[in-house]
Amino acid sequence: AILAQVAVVSSALGMAPKRKWELKPFKPSENAPWRSAVVSVRKQLKSKRRQHPALFLLAAVGKHLYEASKVLYQQGKKNRDWDLKAFTKKEKAAWKEAVAGVQKHLKAKRREHPALFLLAVVGKHLSESCEEMYKDSGKRTTKRK
Repeated sequence: AILAQVAVVSSALGMAPKRKWELKPFKPSENAPWRSAVVSVRKQLKSKRRQHPALFLLAAVGKHLYEASKVLYQQGKKNRDWDLKAFTKKEKAAWKEAVAGVQKHLKAKRREHPALFLLAVVGKHLSESCEEMYKDSGKRTTKRK
């Protein structure tokens, strides 16, 4: 009953409740390039026996994303020079710890496609951490000029 009253008052005042931060379902046309990209990396993975295939797949996807982003960034007229600075030890340690945690999760159970599982778990972690950061940013009110 109280929630209904709050909803009526908030709608009367023009305050709509905030929607949850969620990704919308992707269209097939949006999924197709991602699927073909993962298929091409899997072909690269399977072309040679690897000591750590899941880590190789993750690294190959990361390199492809970096290179594709760099090309798109450099297409702008002003943005010709774009390179990442070297990462600090602290930055490297955070990513190394994150990947090690995912690898531990991977090895806890036998998987049919371990490399794809690792990639999916990393994607899920990235999505959830962005969601948490988005929710936390709503608490702070900073003015941008």
